[in-house]
Amino acid sequence: MDIVLIKTFLNVLASESFVGAADRMFVTQSAISVRIQKLEETLGQRLFERSKSGVVLTSDGAKFEPYARSSLQLWDEALYQVSLRDGIDGSLSLACEDTLWPELCSRWLGELSETLPTTAFNFQIGTPQSMSNMLLRGVLDIAVMYNPEIRQGFRVEHIIDDRLILVSSEDGKGDVLGDDYVYTNWGPEFAMAHSRWFPEAKPPQLMMQVGASAAKFLMEHRRSTFLPYRMADDYVARGQLHVVKDSPSFPFPAYAVWTEKARTELREAALSKLRHSAKNAPWIEIEH
Repeated sequence: MDIVLIKTFLNVLASESFVGAADRMFVTQSAISVRIQKLEETLGQRLFERSKSGVVLTSDGAKFEPYARSSLQLWDEALYQVSLRDGIDGSLSLACEDTLWPELCSRWLGELSETLPTTAFNFQIGTPQSMSNMLLRGVLDIAVMYNPEIRQGFRVEHIIDDRLILVSSEDGKGDVLGDDYVYTNWGPEFAMAHSRWFPEAKPPQLMMQVGASAAKFLMEHRRSTFLPYRMADDYVARGQLHVVKDSPSFPFPAYAVWTEKARTELREAALSKLRHSAKNAPWIEIEH
């Protein structure tokens, strides 16, 4: 498959027009049209419906989209692998959720780079869904996340314990039934625990799924929500957030997820160092 055609397809999809894709790729609109036509002829299916207002995916185009993204990701990974500098004899692709980076995974990556000096590391922040898809496609070796998907071929190991605590930007406030409460989506287990503990709670005005950005939002808009303890502790210690007294906390463990596609010795070395980093991750005790 011509990678240029794949990139063209994804740029048309992102911009919702051939004109926008042409601007993104610094080519003419006619060149974009020719590429899409060639791709459609190769697949034997129409990928876009054209109109004066732009383009939309056909049902076949929607089916093709995840494979196009996978192909581009594999291509980028291949370019990365073949361009490694001399002296590097292996590589690992790692990822974690943004809320797990500061106190756990940054420590893990730092120790790994010292322990495996001839190994190249490609580290990124991702969502559980995106990391699971990358694991399935073989472009990610190990992911660290709170709510792992259970899929065929996945190995899952409990790495660290956390808990979700209710915090507010204003001391003495933070009632789940109050107007300042924001429901942050921390996964299905939290949703079930939340509904059991607060059966009378109605859907709040604001619901969000923004990861580590949640703390900043609370402080800027005088709101309250449940945050992972390991995210909230520094803010609480600095007096920027306050734990809501007599509020419940909910278990929120984090896990390592991997497949068997990575080189065994590198994967096991990385997992061993992750366990060590988790064991020694900082934990600031705060009153609850």
